[in-house]
Amino acid sequence: MKKYNSVKTMVQVLKEEGPMTEREIQMTCFGYDRNRTWKSNKKYADMLRRGLKKGIIKRQEVDSEFAKSLGYNGNTKFLYYV
Repeated sequence: MKKYNSVKTMVQVLKEEGPMTEREIQMTCFGYDRNRTWKSNKKYADMLRRGLKKGIIKRQEVDSEFAKSLGYNGNTKFLYYV
């Protein structure tokens, strides 16, 4: 799959990989890790918000204990899915 910076790319990855955190989406789709760069993640966060607003991406708030049981750290608040 050719990687374009678009909501469609996020949707395709979520269909193939299943629910992900915002960071996982950005890493998988665009190779962007906001924890390891000084660059802003505004572009990617805005794309995710557009997908949410259009209703093609959904998110579920998760309890921190549940997130830890899935292998995420305690900071994980939302999982995104299609």
